[in-house]
Amino acid sequence: MFRSFKLKMAAFSLCTSGAILLAFASLFMSVVRRAGLERVDSHLRALAEGQMRRDAPPGHWFRFGESLSAVYGENDRQRFLVKVIANGGTPLYTSAYWPSALTGAGLVLPDSEKMPPDTAAPMPPPPLPRPLRRGDRPDEPDGPDEPRPMRPPRLAPPKFLTLHADGRNWRFAVLRNPSVTLLVGTDLAELQTELKRFRTAFAVAGPIGLLLLAAGGWLLAGQALRPVRILTRVAGGMTAKGLGQRVQAPGADHEFQALIDVINGMLERLEKSFGQAARFSADAAHELKTPLTILQGQLDQTLHNAPVGSDAQRAAADLLEEVQRLKSIVRKLLLLAQSDSGQLRLSLERVDLTQELESLCGDTALMAPGLALHKDFAPAVCLMADPDLLRQILHNLFSNAVKYNREDGIIECRLRQEAQTVTFCLANTIVPGLQLERNRLFDRFYRGDPSRNRRVDGSGLGLSLAREISRAHGGDLVVETGETREGWISFRLTLPCGG
Repeated sequence: MFRSFKLKMAAFSLCTSGAILLAFASLFMSVVRRAGLERVDSHLRALAEGQMRRDAPPGHWFRFGESLSAVYGENDRQRFLVKVIANGGTPLYTSAYWPSALTGAGLVLPDSEKMPPDTAAPMPPPPLPRPLRRGDRPDEPDGPDEPRPMRPPRLAPPKFLTLHADGRNWRFAVLRNPSVTLLVGTDLAELQTELKRFRTAFAVAGPIGLLLLAAGGWLLAGQALRPVRILTRVAGGMTAKGLGQRVQAPGADHEFQALIDVINGMLERLEKSFGQAARFSADAAHELKTPLTILQGQLDQTLHNAPVGSDAQRAAADLLEEVQRLKSIVRKLLLLAQSDSGQLRLSLERVDLTQELESLCGDTALMAPGLALHKDFAPAVCLMADPDLLRQILHNLFSNAVKYNREDGIIECRLRQEAQTVTFCLANTIVPGLQLERNRLFDRFYRGDPSRNRRVDGSGLGLSLAREISRAHGGDLVVETGETREGWISFRLTLPCGG
């Protein structure tokens, strides 16, 4: 699962998008918090500077603190803290709700700081006397004296602090003029509630967005791998009889289209090469039938004309046996070539498989009287099959069971019919010390006798031909891999009842 390309793409999309979303959320929360603090600072500064730019008469600060309830309401009054200290250090006013934890702890007062230089605009000079005009009297006054504007008190640059006391966070603005230092603070509960609301929204929307992105990455990877799935399906269904298939992926991307063109070209070359090989095998087998038949006829005639018991008769008999073996090989090669090219024709008839097996068991008992034959056949098992080719399968199985068995060996046969399937199992003991490569038993020209001598007759085509014939009927022939008895080998033939 973890080697899945689609899973890797979805995980990559999830991790990348998650990192980007987390960075964006952190930046957004930082910006929102900074903007909120700036909004609070601006409000506190406007609230404090209006009181610091004028001389405060006695009792002003008490009225200022009490007026907050009139402006913001009695309940919201507790959200604000006010403290006024004379520059000599004498407290002038402290809010009733001032936390005790803020007394002398964490709140830095700018008492020791020097006032900045007077940057306020200088007092405007007195107006110059108006020049005399014709008709004016020199001793007549110019008019009443105009009042000179009052200079507002100079303010030190404000300071802003965030402190924690009594389980609440407070934001303070500290302002100072030549007379007093004013501390105005407000509870940051509203700002924290707003930030918490944003965090909750991100916590809910973030996973949903990540899941959608992961699903999008999964779907995108699946869409990108569509030509690969088509290639896999075509390659998985490719057989010797289906080399004419081609990969069809209209609308594929250029990169995949190049791969598809290469694979289609390879399949075309394979089809041509395999077709040539199959035609050569079929043509060669077909052409060999006539000379072998003529040779067999001449050897038969020579065998009958030769004196009985003479060397000529024995030589003719040996040659005739070899010719018959060659004819058997040519016939099998022709059947295999027809099967490879998909031209193996079946003449389906109703066959009583139980009767055929009983007949073969009788022949086997005559050919190998030293073998113990155990049979368990269901009665009257019939199926639609080609009689000659079906006998070829059964003959090859029984022939191998006799050839590779020990002298006092055992052959076990079992025939069963289940629903629409017929199953025939044949198991036999084998010669001690014979090492059979079970994964190669159906290879063509493979023989269990590694020395390939003539002690065991055969060409190595019987099992491969039997499997091809069974597959042509819609069944299969396999080696029983679950056989646990040492010194035994078992085959299972399955065929459909309907052919």
